[in-house]
Amino acid sequence: MMKLPLYSRLSLVITVIALISACSFLSLALWSSNQYHQEVTQQLHRGLAKYVLEHQPSPLISTDNIVNHQGLKSIALNTMMINPAVEVYLLDTQGMILGHALPEASVSAQQLDMTPVLSFLSDTGQGAILGDNPRDNNNANIFSVAEIVDGDKSLGYLYIILASHSAKTLAEQLSNSHVIRLTLCALVVLVLFLGLSSGLTFMVISRPLYSLSQSVREYRQSNLEPNQNLEPVPENQPSINEVEELQQSFVMMQDRIQLQFDRLNESDQLRRELVSNISHDLRTPLASMQGYLETLLLMSDEIEPAKKQQYLKIAHRHSQHMSDMIAQLFELSKLDTGRVEPKFEVFSITELLFDIKQDYELAAQKKGVAIEIALPSSNAMVNADIALIQRVLQNLMDNALRHTPKNGEIHVNISFEGKQVRVNIQDTGDGIEQDELPFVFERYYQAKSGKSTKNAIGAGLGLSIVKRILDLHNAIIEVESERFRGTQFSFYLPAM
Repeated sequence: MMKLPLYSRLSLVITVIALISACSFLSLALWSSNQYHQEVTQQLHRGLAKYVLEHQPSPLISTDNIVNHQGLKSIALNTMMINPAVEVYLLDTQGMILGHALPEASVSAQQLDMTPVLSFLSDTGQGAILGDNPRDNNNANIFSVAEIVDGDKSLGYLYIILASHSAKTLAEQLSNSHVIRLTLCALVVLVLFLGLSSGLTFMVISRPLYSLSQSVREYRQSNLEPNQNLEPVPENQPSINEVEELQQSFVMMQDRIQLQFDRLNESDQLRRELVSNISHDLRTPLASMQGYLETLLLMSDEIEPAKKQQYLKIAHRHSQHMSDMIAQLFELSKLDTGRVEPKFEVFSITELLFDIKQDYELAAQKKGVAIEIALPSSNAMVNADIALIQRVLQNLMDNALRHTPKNGEIHVNISFEGKQVRVNIQDTGDGIEQDELPFVFERYYQAKSGKSTKNAIGAGLGLSIVKRILDLHNAIIEVESERFRGTQFSFYLPAM
């Protein structure tokens, strides 16, 4: 459904209102003109019936109710010669028609309502008084009436219909009146002019609003990425106009700006924590390494060669510890800033898991931990960045090996779930408290003995890196754990 611009809708509304107003005005003018014409005509001919009776040489009805048809016909002919629209009737005191000068077939009524007649005679009516028309039961007409009396006795009434054909329909008036036709044409031209002029005016006035609405729509579609905290704005909705769209877009951008402020505050808080954690975590191995190196420098001649070798190994281990931590920080920084773009390719996740197992076999044997891999009968092929997925598996294996005690086990298995490959890595370590599970992927969050502590290495950074990499793949990672029964991490990749 095509959506009209705001100025078009406003112009259309103004035009419709003007058209309805013009038609209403014309109808009201015709009705009031007709009512005024009837009222003036009745006032001008109010004494017509009385005048006719006063100048009638012979009575129209005798005391014994004998009608003078010849006299009645003479009155009708003389009156109609002056005004062909009039009709003359003779009524008794109850409103029964006693005589007329019209063809019998044309008169359909036998008795008239006397209420308008009595109102006319008592002069209590306001405006035009309409009475029954014997020739047309559906329409009432203006009339003149006079009472026929003989002394104090009322014999009947002379009832004269005035302008019996004056009440016409609107279509008849339009077809017969040149002035009304001109008036109607003028109103149509005026309505068209009003519609065009209002359309041009509204177009000029609303052009900046329309341009602003277009710009906001384009900005919203290109820059306001979907967010679960924001209400979606329907696209191409026929009922929405520029003002409503601006309002919705403003609310959406307001929510987005507030969300960005919240994220900035959160990032600033994380930055402070990062500086504090880095300062603390670098100081510990640095101080230890510095202490051993100073000892070697100051007491080199007094320390036995075996002791020197031990001090150098400890200093080297702390140096390696610092190097690994800094490398993880740089890696996480690149992932957070979006400088890492996955290079998707099809590869065997089965072969990659075997390579990972070989890499960790020696370290696991030294710690007394067994690594078990259960694979499906068919080779599992996935579409992902092999280097990044290798990093995910390495971090998960590091985490599992670090938290699995001696004589523990690490189980790795692959399964097909629909069009996805599920990779599980499960250890038999101490597990994680249920209330800590939602936070395990946060930076520097490490669950330890059921209590949350901050640490710069291990789960504090490794799992954060895992989450960022899988987010780049639009992949889901799940964690299940129970205290003293181990932890299981599962993630999904599209199968090929």
